Amino acid sequence: MSARATRYVKYGQLSLAFFSLVCLALHPGFVLKWDEGGFSNYGIHIKTVIPYTLGFGLASYLSLLGAHGLRRAGWRRGIFAWLLRCYGLLMLLTLVSTYVYTRSVPLKDFHTVVGIATMLFEPVASLWMYFQLTGTSWRRGLLGIELLGFALGAIDYFDVLHVLFLAQLIIAVPFGFMLVRTSTVTGVA
Repeated sequence: MSARATRYVKYGQLSLAFFSLVCLALHPGFVLKWDEGGFSNYGIHIKTVIPYTLGFGLASYLSLLGAHGLRRAGWRRGIFAWLLRCYGLLMLLTLVSTYVYTRSVPLKDFHTVVGIATMLFEPVASLWMYFQLTGTSWRRGLLGIELLGFALGAIDYFDVLHVLFLAQLIIAVPFGFMLVRTSTVTGVA
């Protein structure tokens, strides 16, 4: 993979992580409580909307730039470019739908669908990346953690326990690591 595309992917994930931590530091009560909500709560409050927007916006933009850098590629690069485009689009849809989901039931439903699509996409994409990362001892652990997050997301969705933020975090962090690592391996390059 081109060094530029790899940098875009890496900086996109670092931006998302950094600005997510800023949001958490500014207002931990949105997500760290017994009946926790999702990360989108940070996108609808004046105190956290700017770092939330920067985190998701930069993750989206830089992932799309990374995908653009792979447009003339072999089949592995082509799949990875498609993966980056899907991820970039999901981050953009998450961002845009966050701003309006409190306005009406159809907008909230759309935001929920985008969230579910993201929580389905990341483990499936990670499964493909898992096979690109042969020879790395930690890939199995990352995928296992991500699948645990997916199970927690299902528990939250079916209203058994409200752990949406935890599920989102447990899915997103390993996905980010796998995304960055896959962007640097020669099997995809």
